[in-house]
Amino acid sequence: MNTQNASRLAQASHRVMFPFRRWLVCCIALVAVGWVTPARAEHGSLGALTVGIGVGLGFHADSRACDTAGSARTLIAGGGCALFLGGVDGSFLWRGKLGASLGLWSVSGQAAVAQGQPPSGQAPAAFPDRVSVPLLFDARPLAFAALGTEGSYLRRLSHGVRVALGPSLEIVRTASDSSIQYGERFGNVAQTLFGLHGSIDGELPLLTSLPSSLSLRLSLRFLYVPVIVLNDGAVQSSLIPVSDQTPNMLATSYQGYASHFQFALGLVYYL
Repeated sequence: MNTQNASRLAQASHRVMFPFRRWLVCCIALVAVGWVTPARAEHGSLGALTVGIGVGLGFHADSRACDTAGSARTLIAGGGCALFLGGVDGSFLWRGKLGASLGLWSVSGQAAVAQGQPPSGQAPAAFPDRVSVPLLFDARPLAFAALGTEGSYLRRLSHGVRVALGPSLEIVRTASDSSIQYGERFGNVAQTLFGLHGSIDGELPLLTSLPSSLSLRLSLRFLYVPVIVLNDGAVQSSLIPVSDQTPNMLATSYQGYASHFQFALGLVYYL
């Protein structure tokens, strides 16, 4: 009887262990194949992951004319203002094609002085400082076309065409007021903190002899962010059209969203 029970136990153990062993062998074989033929990116030296570190300087366009330290910083035909822009970002791409980008960008608005507007000559509301932390979906559409040979200048040039879009955390401030306090005044801080960023970039490779690469990057950036009113209406992130609202009403009520454009020139290094 004991011999029969032992035999049945052995058969049951074999039925359970055989599929497990077969599954284990398959897993080991897949790992071995992946180890022998690792996935590689077409850009960079970190296997299937392409990491790019970028820095850029440029300007944030505003419709109000301005000057800094007595020098006009207007855009076209004496209209608009070029506020100083600077930032850094990091891109993390699978095989150099799709991934995410995290950035930190700052606009210096308080250093600029709004100029008087005709016909009255009265200066409009002043400019605030802005800090943006965008988290973007990063795509390199021409990387899928695999133009040129691997490692060629054309391949690197096509890889630099970038389209990115995603949410951002926005902090707008002056020395005595901020977007957080503005949100508290009308009862919804979240409506003042989050926006949308988009970017279209082109890169000119400067170093192509190594798997790593250094490129010159030109960026056109688009922002769709909350309108922030600070310091009792004296400071506005986007100029609010003349209305029946008093400055105090502007500073204590929600003003919706506005769009902005930024232009940046910088360098990006792919590890």
